[in-house]
Amino acid sequence: MDSAVHPDLAKLSFLFGRWEGVGVAGYVEEEKFQFGQEVEFSPRAGLPYLAYTGKAWRMNPDGTTGELVTEESGYWRALSAEDTAQYAADDEENIVHLEVMIAHNEGYLESYEGNVFANRVEMRSAGIVRTITGLEVEGSHRLYGLFNDGSQTLGYAWDLAARGHGLQSYMSAQLKKVSESTPGNGK
Repeated sequence: MDSAVHPDLAKLSFLFGRWEGVGVAGYVEEEKFQFGQEVEFSPRAGLPYLAYTGKAWRMNPDGTTGELVTEESGYWRALSAEDTAQYAADDEENIVHLEVMIAHNEGYLESYEGNVFANRVEMRSAGIVRTITGLEVEGSHRLYGLFNDGSQTLGYAWDLAARGHGLQSYMSAQLKKVSESTPGNGK
């Protein structure tokens, strides 16, 4: 791993870079549709977090991307081994390796707590704040993980509880790495 990358990010290094692909989305009372997606995870030199951005576009019948469906950005903060041990001391079932903060163009902010095992991240919402006109989101669960076929394919699934409905599938995609990210200084 690059010496400029903070050591606490080693467990997340499989995510570094820009990923692109296609997926399927849909929710209660909404028809399913295909979308194109781009996500990027960028480490910052010497700091224990990743800058994160994600965008999804509805796919047109001819396979080109159409209207923007959602856009989000935030930070993935890696906890040190000591912090993970401290937070898990009273609850070994709830191991926290990372904290994630994501802002959405639909008018809400999410805070997640998650864990990392091998090349897989699982996280659940720990708190949600929305604007007065923001999407009524009550909870969220996300999975990110590399497929075991060595193809550098990142699987992604997002379950959502919104508008009075319980947690259910919202978006899922398969993404391919299109570029690497090296630690930047954030300038």
